[in-house]
Amino acid sequence: MTEKIYMLHGFMGTGELHFSDQIEYFNQTYHVEAIDLPGHGTNDHHHLDNKEYFEYVVEWFTEYINTHGSGYILGLSLGASIAIHTALRQPFLVNGIILTGYSPYITESLEEVMNKQYEYFMNIKEHDREIASYFEEIHGDQWFTTLERVLHTMTYNYPSVSEEKIKSLSVPTLLINGSNEQHEISATSYMHKCNPDMEVGLLPGAGHTANMDKPWLYNQIVKEFMENI
Repeated sequence: MTEKIYMLHGFMGTGELHFSDQIEYFNQTYHVEAIDLPGHGTNDHHHLDNKEYFEYVVEWFTEYINTHGSGYILGLSLGASIAIHTALRQPFLVNGIILTGYSPYITESLEEVMNKQYEYFMNIKEHDREIASYFEEIHGDQWFTTLERVLHTMTYNYPSVSEEKIKSLSVPTLLINGSNEQHEISATSYMHKCNPDMEVGLLPGAGHTANMDKPWLYNQIVKEFMENI
């Protein structure tokens, strides 16, 4: 049976938009599911029952993977957070995780940047009508509700992972960040220090979306990681 790779995109993206190079490459040997997370793209699931967006999505994805079968999870940014939390809660459903654009915590120096980002995007209709129209085209009428809920969670209730949880992570893990963001460099070192069994690396010249910035090199590293499990 062909192994599965679930691909989980980042903020205001879709599976196809954030993983176009990975879908084409890995479809040759794996069954790829590049998922649109709730509120994004074609996925209009948005019944939160007073839950924070992140908690709702982790539960939604856990149910999804439980129904569709175990596999690898490749997550970018928001998707990486979902991947690691899923692996911690339901390791028997996860063959391995690949995390990109990821940090298990938000530093104090980054809080100010994220607060400014929050204010900017919450007023995106006034700041940049072109981007707002693009979001509406990609995500439909739900776009601003999605933006608001995801931003609030990731800015003011970031789904951190403690040192103890990182140490307890039992599934094969690859953290591959870009080398352009200092906080992601620090996060890479920190994660490996907490759990030396974890594979980590930095892609030279790549930013937060390392899989999009350096797709050929990224794909080769991920391929080798999965083949060696």
